[in-house]
Amino acid sequence: MTFGEKLHRLRRERGLSQEALAAELGVSRQAVSRWELGEVVPDTANVLAVSRIFGVSTDYLLLDECDREGQTPAAKSAERSLRERQAAVGQGFCARVLWLALISLFHQYRLDAAGGGEPPVPMWWLLAAELATAVWLGRLNWRYGAKEGGRFRDLVVPDLLAFTCAFGLPYGLEWVPGRWGILLGQLAAILLLVQSIKTLRLHYGLPWGKS
Repeated sequence: MTFGEKLHRLRRERGLSQEALAAELGVSRQAVSRWELGEVVPDTANVLAVSRIFGVSTDYLLLDECDREGQTPAAKSAERSLRERQAAVGQGFCARVLWLALISLFHQYRLDAAGGGEPPVPMWWLLAAELATAVWLGRLNWRYGAKEGGRFRDLVVPDLLAFTCAFGLPYGLEWVPGRWGILLGQLAAILLLVQSIKTLRLHYGLPWGKS
């Protein structure tokens, strides 16, 4: 769409006549008519004024390939940036959830083996998966600190405390009936990891709660 076609559409959507728009811009009705017909292109000052009146960007007005505001280079860049930030938070969330799940499975299978049962998968598989997940999480935390400008310890401290709770508490609470020791360790770890996720979301400019 040309500038003139966009101006005509915006003016009609706003319910403005050419005379009314011309009055707001401080130009003649004939000037607005010539812009819409594509006979001339307004100067920079008038393009900026049209942009302000209709609340659209100058890129949208001047780039013929942009049929809507969301197609402008700035809008596309902002959309990519948002997706990248959401992906960074999502990866951090998934790594931590997988980390806790593998620790829980380890304790479940350990207790089954102690009771004479056979774990569904070899224990070394779980330990290898846990190590791989820890490496993945470590790389994400390193990227957050080294490349994204965050404070490394803001993630590492709650992550290590969470690991200590999830892995260590079930050993210290084996006297608790059933598998409550595992559950309590997981709950304590989740409370700590919520802080890590909050730190990530706020760092990447994503909302948290009502803020």
